[in-house]
Order: sequence, then structure tokens, then C-alpha cells
Amino acid sequence: PRATGDRQPVAPAGPGRAPVHSKLLLEPAPHARAEPAVVRSKAPVAADAYGYPKGGASCRGVYFNKNELTIDYAGSDLSTIEKATEVHDSMVQIFESMGMVPEGETETSAALVELSRCQLGDEALEMFLQTLVSFKVRPRVLKLFRNQIGNAGMDALSEFVLHTPTAVEEFHLSHNKISEDGVTDVLGTMQKHEAYTTMSRPAWFRVEKNEIKDPRELLRFLREDLGVEYRLSEKPSWKQGENDCTLVTLFPI
Repeated sequence: PRATGDRQPVAPAGPGRAPVHSKLLLEPAPHARAEPAVVRSKAPVAADAYGYPKGGASCRGVYFNKNELTIDYAGSDLSTIEKATEVHDSMVQIFESMGMVPEGETETSAALVELSRCQLGDEALEMFLQTLVSFKVRPRVLKLFRNQIGNAGMDALSEFVLHTPTAVEEFHLSHNKISEDGVTDVLGTMQKHEAYTTMSRPAWFRVEKNEIKDPRELLRFLREDLGVEYRLSEKPSWKQGENDCTLVTLFPI
């Protein structure tokens, strides 16, 4: 004989047949209080060799932090234009839900735009950057390292710099497919942009581990031909007032 209160067997669901639940499963216990539904995060996401989360969707998205926008899709698979478009369109929907409109009057300060380690290509990068310009998103930090960005992508970045009235303080572009032409394209645009030439400290610019064949010649060309003043350092310059006509701090190439 079965003790009172034991669970009745649950019949398996067949094609077109809903599961048959016991009375005990359907009815709450006496005096039980209904608790609100809570969406709990999954187990902690493991970090990769560089300390970044391995594909944790909970780490990605668009949100405000201390009144500044953060756009973080690091580690997403943006290897094809179709995949990139899907994430891009989701970002646009979030912008619109926040009341942002393309070609509107309101500018939105962004602490970070994070699209690193996404296998992001030139066409997809251009799509994202054009949308940031359209919605007047003004990022302080732009992380695009460990992607598939080449000189066409740097041309798109140059256009972004040109059409964004505020300066990006940090460019993280290492581990891509950028050559000397891509670097000079962006730095040449920055050199002519008042927001960069009047910064209180040099912008931080990282392009190591790319397809730059002759770093010494590139550095010579930047200074002697383009007139770009730079300093080489493994650390950015954070102290206000350190900009003695230096446009950028370059991580050693």
C-alpha cells in the first residue's frame, strides 16, 4: 500500500497528448504563499586565457551604467554579415526602446563599445559604426581587437572619427589584419580633427599584432610626413594636462 501524500505517477506525453499531472503536482500546499517568478542567472561563465568570459550571453548587451551607455557584444559570433546583422538589429531595437532615434538631436555618451573577439569583418564593422553615428552615440572606449578587420574597416573607422564630434579616448585594434595604410588613414583623420588635437591627454591607440610589415617606416612616416606627434608606451597616459601636442600614445607595434 502507498502512503498518503505520495506523488501519483505522471503519464508520459505522446504525440498530440499533454502530460497527465497528478493532483498533488497541480495544487499548492495548504497556506503556501505564491512567490514571484525570478529569472536567475546561469552558473558563472568560465574565463578564457585572457580573462574574458567564454560566450556568456548574460555578459553581453546594451545598458546604462552610471548614466553612460555600454554596448558589449564581446565574444559574440559575428563571423558572417547575416549573424552580424542579427546582433546589430537587436542593438537598434534596444536603442529605440531607450527613446533614442536616428538623426535625432540628443547625443548619448558611451563609456564603452565592446566588439572584440567576434570575428568581425570590415562590412559588419562599417554597419555598426554607421549606426553609432546615426544615433549619435559618443564612445570613450572602442574595443575591436582580435577580429578580422582590414584596411576597409579602418576606412570605415576613419569616417566614424570624422563624423563624430567628440574624441574616442582609447582605440583597441590589435590582432587584426590592418596594414600601414589603415593606420595612417585613421591617425591622419584624427590629426585634422579638433576634438583630438585639443584633448587634455593623448588618445590611446593599439595596433600591434597586425599586418604592419615595417613598423619603423610607419613611425617615420607618421611623424615626418603626416605630422602626427606620438609617444611609444605600454601604458596609456591618464594624467590630465599631459598632452604636449602629442596626438596619440602608441602601444609598441
